[in-house]
Amino acid sequence: MKYIFFAILAAFGLLVAVIIARTLAFKPKKQPALLEDKVNFDKDKAISNLQTLVRFKTVSYSDPLLEDNGEFEGLINKLPELYPNVFEKCEFTRFRDRGLLFKWKGSGNGNPSVLMAHYDVVPVNEEGWEKPPFDGIIEDGVLWGRGTLDTKVTFNGVLYAAECLIKDGFTPKNDI
Repeated sequence: MKYIFFAILAAFGLLVAVIIARTLAFKPKKQPALLEDKVNFDKDKAISNLQTLVRFKTVSYSDPLLEDNGEFEGLINKLPELYPNVFEKCEFTRFRDRGLLFKWKGSGNGNPSVLMAHYDVVPVNEEGWEKPPFDGIIEDGVLWGRGTLDTKVTFNGVLYAAECLIKDGFTPKNDI
């Protein structure tokens, strides 16, 4: 029994020694240098578009009767003004549940890419906010409002990036 204990202890010690030796010998792979491409876009327009989206009170409730359909329609009707190139170039489909689908035709026929975001926000106690949640106030370089983090910001980012790329004449390889 005594020999088994020492054999297990020796095996454990050998395992620890191997782990320590391999850890000390580890060298991470060299990473290629990142190319820093300058991206030219109108930052103020991108911020202004997000600010406009934030000002729509697109609050979703579990009971749809509590929702202000006019706010949702207002946002949707504003999109062609905010992203005119997207609406000119992309096929646009509306669904009954307020789903929106933009199809940007690519030059190839490979698998499409899907970029997703939502433009509704969940209900909150507005009195608990430091700034009015739907005013889209910019203060000290920060845009305040519902959807600036989740996820009107993503909605705007995807549409504004497409807007700029279409303006520059870009066509994706595959459908987006």
